[in-house]
Amino acid sequence: MLMFEAIDGSGKRILIHRFSVHELKAMSLRCPYCLKPLRVRQGRRPHFAHISACSGESSLHVSWKRRIADSLMNAGVRVETEWTIGQRRFDLWIPEKEIGIEIQRSPMSADEWIRRARLDAKQGQTVRWIGFHPSHGVTFRLQGWMRQAFLENEYLDLIVDNQIRRFRHPLPFAKHYVYCTVQSLSLSDFLSTELPSFPRKFSMARWQGIVLRYRQRPFYPSLPPRMLKLPLYEAGFHLLNLPSSVFLPISHLLSYPVHPFEFQMAVFLRLKGVYSSTALEQAVFHLLHRLDIPFERPMIDLLITEWLERIEEANRLF
Repeated sequence: MLMFEAIDGSGKRILIHRFSVHELKAMSLRCPYCLKPLRVRQGRRPHFAHISACSGESSLHVSWKRRIADSLMNAGVRVETEWTIGQRRFDLWIPEKEIGIEIQRSPMSADEWIRRARLDAKQGQTVRWIGFHPSHGVTFRLQGWMRQAFLENEYLDLIVDNQIRRFRHPLPFAKHYVYCTVQSLSLSDFLSTELPSFPRKFSMARWQGIVLRYRQRPFYPSLPPRMLKLPLYEAGFHLLNLPSSVFLPISHLLSYPVHPFEFQMAVFLRLKGVYSSTALEQAVFHLLHRLDIPFERPMIDLLITEWLERIEEANRLF
């Protein structure tokens, strides 16, 4: 079977008919299943070919697919493997509940996740995405698709320590890192079409440790100097003498591609440390406009409400 799809280094989906052979040869392309390098093979129909043999999926992917299928069948749940429905193919398919299961081992961009999610919504099917925890514990680095899955679904199911855990209530503390509440996952919770409530478990001591490490490291902000570094030093501040209320755990900042602490510092400097609902809203609008970041008003309202609540909590604590 000829192969017409690959992924690049960022996990972006590459379709062979959208690029010239010359452009494709300049890319670093890999198989979306086994992640091995691909080359472009020319002929009557140009296609991708493996430089070395491909098993189709990594051994870890295959083993977890079998393990999940066995667990479902042992619980009396009928399950199909490698099931195609419409324009989508799932690792596993549960016909009774019309739930597809995707085990995502290879890199995938947010755009590709959105494309698949839109197809799923159009076809009226529910999908359970299962990723792999890149390390261990309650903090981890979000891969391309994970942020979008968090924003859409409000949770992320990850394989960690040989079990599937549900990660909830993400609190960003860097541009791609989050601190989460981790939930043990039962079969009924996994198959439920409604997200069961689960309280946020938050350790202030752990958060303060995260903030302290950030304060002590060299300061190379990603925001333009005129927006943060210059105003910070002109106001007589540096990371160590800023108030604790500048390093708040604000979940709704996950919606924006900014460093959460840098964004809070920029707002603090603009407001000179005096917060009100109207002033905070204006400062957030101003910074998002300057950074050319699109936003929706309802999301801003949620952000402002949460931000003011965190400030009030910080004032009581500190």
